[in-house]
Amino acid sequence: MGVIQFIDEFRELHTKARQGKLAELERPAYMAAREQFARALLNAQGLMLDGAEARRHYRVAHQLPVELQMAYGNVWTNTLDLSAGGFSVMLPHAVDVKERPSALLYLPDGTTLAGTVRVVSQFQRADKHRASFAFLDLTERECELLEGFLIDFALERVGITPP
Repeated sequence: MGVIQFIDEFRELHTKARQGKLAELERPAYMAAREQFARALLNAQGLMLDGAEARRHYRVAHQLPVELQMAYGNVWTNTLDLSAGGFSVMLPHAVDVKERPSALLYLPDGTTLAGTVRVVSQFQRADKHRASFAFLDLTERECELLEGFLIDFALERVGITPP
């Protein structure tokens, strides 16, 4: 199967899944295609590394509003990029790596994802701090909503949008 045919068939399955119309018999094919699509994106992004450096989720550069409840106060900002595993933001201060802030991430459809995050990396850039956070406790439903958004966004970027 060629790339265009794969993406077209995956888009069709994904659209059914997002609309709640995916037949139970189609679910295994959808999940396999979803995994293949994610691995292709990881590979295209050069993130298919081995060992401790391996990434489990592809990233998309997209700004979504996020509120972080930090020890020094609440911070409203936008994501720089995000994945099913977490997100990066610019902050006014460095983050204590032991801190576990609460986060509210606002998806474009109005859904809010709420959970605890941990710092996985940070560095200073001019007078700001870029921090990357990993989700610690999103529910299965929240993970599904986030992954659905990420797939929609990625399909849009490759020129294929759900009807």
